[in-house]
Order: sequence, then structure tokens, then C-alpha cells
Amino acid sequence: MTNKKENLRLLISLGIAGVMVAAILWLISKVSSTIITTSSDPTQTSSSFTNKSSLMNLGTRILVKVQTSPEKTDGVKAFAEKDFSTAVKKFTDSLKNNRNDPETLIYLNNAKIARDNSEAVKVAIVAPISFDPSLAEEILRGVAQAQNEVNNQGGINGKKLQIVIASADNREDSARLDNELAQDKSLVAAVGVRRKAEIYKEKGLVLVLPVELPNQAENPEKLDNNTINSQSNSSTTNYLFHVNPLYDNLVDTHSRYIARQARNVAICGDVRSSRDNSSSSSNQILVEQYTQAIKKYGSNVISTPCNLADKNFDPKAFVDKAIETENASGFLLIPSIRNIYFATKVAQEVKGRKPLFASETMYSATTLQNGKDLEGMVLPVYWHRDANKDNPFAKNAFQLWNAQVNQRTAGAYDALQAIIAGLKEDTTREGLQRVLSNPNFSTSGATGMIQFSPSGERQGEAMLVKIERCESCSSGTGYDFALLNKK
Repeated sequence: MTNKKENLRLLISLGIAGVMVAAILWLISKVSSTIITTSSDPTQTSSSFTNKSSLMNLGTRILVKVQTSPEKTDGVKAFAEKDFSTAVKKFTDSLKNNRNDPETLIYLNNAKIARDNSEAVKVAIVAPISFDPSLAEEILRGVAQAQNEVNNQGGINGKKLQIVIASADNREDSARLDNELAQDKSLVAAVGVRRKAEIYKEKGLVLVLPVELPNQAENPEKLDNNTINSQSNSSTTNYLFHVNPLYDNLVDTHSRYIARQARNVAICGDVRSSRDNSSSSSNQILVEQYTQAIKKYGSNVISTPCNLADKNFDPKAFVDKAIETENASGFLLIPSIRNIYFATKVAQEVKGRKPLFASETMYSATTLQNGKDLEGMVLPVYWHRDANKDNPFAKNAFQLWNAQVNQRTAGAYDALQAIIAGLKEDTTREGLQRVLSNPNFSTSGATGMIQFSPSGERQGEAMLVKIERCESCSSGTGYDFALLNKK
């Protein structure tokens, strides 16, 4: 009987001990999952969310899927296996077959840094690859060119520039991307668009915007009140810098010109429903900005509606009604990049009947492919290769990519040039912020002399370009964007 009682007590004790051990192990696992991991390995990126893969990549994954080749695939595999000599060879071979691939050039430079065990400073590029692949590649080209140039020149005070590409595939990842960037202490700065301003200010990470967008909101992410524009004029320490003048500048310069050419203006916007994976308000905001500015300069905006995103939209019916019923004397197209095709359909109906204008979205190679339907159309831009013919950027870009680049590539190049110039004076986050905020700071870039106001804005005026027929021009389409001197 005594043995049975002792055995029972032993079983109970073991059971209690087992429960306690399980509880302790569970508690340890919960605590450890909140620890921010960092790595001394320069080829690794850290994540605040250890149960999820990092959204930052130095060369172990192909993010731009349209730019894939066997050599590039072998390169990222070798990079992941830390066989950096092979990675350098494979990335080099891939670029021989496809020069116009910025992701591979960035990976090549990162692989060289790792192979040579070079000292480096790390900067992130936030690329909207999943949401806007065309914009992402344009931005990546500017960043890749700037990285390639500075590293070929010996780096930043002897340290090579390492670029990490940050990209989210969905809204959930987008929500944590800013936090991951800000909390990675190995990063000294970032280049990117459409981010939450407050996180960068709170964590003290410089963010330079390479392009300007209306309200910085034309994207599939839902932005809150902490948008870049709402924070740009804050009196507190500023960590956000605009490498181009704000978008309002484009609208104002363009509207002044439009009002001189047309008394009654028909506007075609591109407003998608809230059910789409994009902001439904951004394009409408831009339409309203143009409407107000055109009226300010003395012209009218007709009331006939035109929505390029409407699946039932009839370009011919719209154009005929606008001209015959409301005496439209000019047409302004404001498409998203994805709907340039439908804007072109409107232009085909307008062709030769009335003056044609478009937002800077149509400043792209895609537009020139339809040059015969868009000849004479006037657009606003921040940069044009002929604005400063002594500037070597456009020539160097063509030699590097074997193609012409646009203002988004120029803006990305300048964003990184500003960071590079600042890092030459101080390679800490706080020091970089102080350098860029200094009214005496300036550096030269593709768009001219770069200098920021205390609030991080850049002063300057937009330019206008006109689509014209050309003989043996570099676009290969028979049409090009010609700089318009009169504004």
C-alpha cells in the first residue's frame, strides 16, 4: 500500500515538473521571438520579425522577374551560398547579354564588395517592384548608376557603397517594411517613394525621395495622416528630403501654359474604384489640382466626364461630345502608367482637331511608341537631357544601359548622389541628417545643383517638353521629347 502511494506521489511530481518545463520553454520561445536580430555578416540583412523573411535583399533573390536569365539565376544562387567569386562572374556574364538590367548591376557591385571583403556603407533603395514594376526599374537604374560610379572611383572615403533592395509583395509586408528599414542599424540612409514619414523621423533614418507624386499617394498602399507631404514642413528635425521640386510645381507650370493655348479644357482622369489594389483618390486629387490651376490662369474646365479607368469608356463619344457640345479647345490626359494605352486612344480621336496635353506620367518610352498619335502633345518634366548639355549624366546613362533614361532615373541618381555627398562628410545617421540640412550643403547631379531647404524641399521650376517627329533619333521610334523653351 505504501509503495502504491509513493508511486502515485512520484507520478504526480513528474507531471507537475513536466508542466513547469513546458511552460518555461513556451515563455522562452515567446520572449526570444521579440528579440531584434543583427548580423555581423555584411552579406546578410536583418529583420525585426524573426519568424518572417527579410524584405531586404543584397543579391540572393531575383526581384525583377522580367529581368531573369540563367546566368543571373546562377549568380543569386552563388551569392546565397557565399561563393562570391562565382557570383561576380555570373552577374558579369548576365550583364553582357542584357546591359539594361539595374538589379543585376547592383548585385554585381554587392558581390564584389563581399568577395574582396571591402569596408562598406549600406544604403537601402525602396523599390515598388510588385506594385509598379516600370517605376521600380527606372528608379533602380538611377541608383545602380550612382553606385557603380562611386565604387569605380574608390568608394566613399575608401569605403564601398553597398545597396540593399527593399521590396514588399503585398500590403501586409508593406506595413512592416518601413519598420524593418528603420530598425536595421547597419543602414545609414534610404532612397524611396510613398513611405510613412513619421517612422523615419522617429528612428532617425534619412529618406531621400527620387520622384514626386501628387500627394505622394498614387499607390496601392493605404496611407494615413503621416504622409510625407503632411510632415515635410515640420519644425522638428527633418529626415525626409525631396530631390525634385514638389509636384505642385509641375502642375502650376503646365497649367499656365495650357491656359494660354486653350480656353476650354477637357480633362481625362484615371480614377479606379476603392476595390482595386490602388488608391482611388490620388488621380482625382491631381485632376482637382489641374482644374484649380487652369481656372486660376483664366481658362475653363468642361464638365463632360472622362474616366480612363472606366471599362465602358468610349473615347470617340467623349471627344465628339466635348468638342461639339462644350466647345472644348484642348485636351489634358492624366493617366496612371497602367492606363497610358487608353489615354492614347483618346489622343487618336483628338489628333489634329485640338491641342493635346498630358501629365508627366506620359514622359516615357511607352508614349513615344505611339508618337504618330501623340505628336504635338506637351508635358511637364523636371529633367530633360538637353536642358544642360554639359552635364554628363545622360551620355553616361546611355552608354551604361544602351537606352535613353527619363526623369525618374535622373531623380533616383540624384537622390543617391546627395546621400553620397553627405556620407563623405559623416557616415552616421545623425551626421548625415545634419549635413543635408545644412543650408551650405550642395552637390551636383543630373538635374543640376542639389540643395535642400531646412524642411527638406528643393527649389526649382519645371520644364515643358513636346513630342516631335525626328530623324534617326535615339528613341528608335521616329519621335522624341523636344525641350520647349516657352512656358
